[in-house]
Amino acid sequence: MSDTLSQKGQFEPIHAAHAIEQVVFILQFDQPLEKALFTKALAAAKSFEQELPGKVEIRELTFVIGPNTGDQQESNNGTSFRRVEPDGTVAHELRVERTSLTFRTTLYSRWDAVWSQASRYFNTLVPLYAEQAGLSGISVNYVDKFVWSGNLSECRPNLLLRAESKYLCPYVYKAEDFWHSHTGAFIRVDKNTKRLLNVNVDYLDESRLSETRRIVAITTVLTDQLNQPGYELCAMERESVISFIDAHLQGLHKFGKEVFSNIINDTMSKRIALIE
Repeated sequence: MSDTLSQKGQFEPIHAAHAIEQVVFILQFDQPLEKALFTKALAAAKSFEQELPGKVEIRELTFVIGPNTGDQQESNNGTSFRRVEPDGTVAHELRVERTSLTFRTTLYSRWDAVWSQASRYFNTLVPLYAEQAGLSGISVNYVDKFVWSGNLSECRPNLLLRAESKYLCPYVYKAEDFWHSHTGAFIRVDKNTKRLLNVNVDYLDESRLSETRRIVAITTVLTDQLNQPGYELCAMERESVISFIDAHLQGLHKFGKEVFSNIINDTMSKRIALIE
């Protein structure tokens, strides 16, 4: 970036080495676990309570239609195990639900470390789900943020974004005010895998604690869907589910980097070591 642009201001990643605010891993299953097996899964998750000491039940409220119309029924749909920072930020969260397993972290360091933590939880719980349910979806979601540093009158998202990115609506490059660019598509990865790509980019002011800051937020949601109409069935042995999940998430991570590098320019990509 030139000295002139630096004097006017520039976008900064929210962390020194990267811009990732949050990463979420989600495993989806094709049917809800029966009560006995779900109870067993919740009991297994309690082994992580020392590192995830917070515990919140995920309640589901339903309305009964019929003779007792208007009656409400509440059931336990799962449990969230979490570690919360002193300021109230959820640092790590493991959600164990009847049809899904989710790990979310706001303390991203590098891919290998974060996936290693998530996989420890999944390696314990997935075999229990596999006793009854089939894997139907594997997802990884990223939220990246860049904060403007400098005079607000000089703030231009174009200083951060890649010109003519295929994941951005063309009008955003000339927009004078805040904007949202949301796009999505299904991609045929192979004969078994239907991939859903969602890219949401927002340019806005964000209230945070006692301050307001101008940001560009980039949310990338990648989901590999299995056993979809028009695709071959993806049958697998219980013993191979873990390695299957690992391979897909590694592939999603690589693809996510390719998508992200098409949204931000080379200057920022090099700064956060996305490219060399």
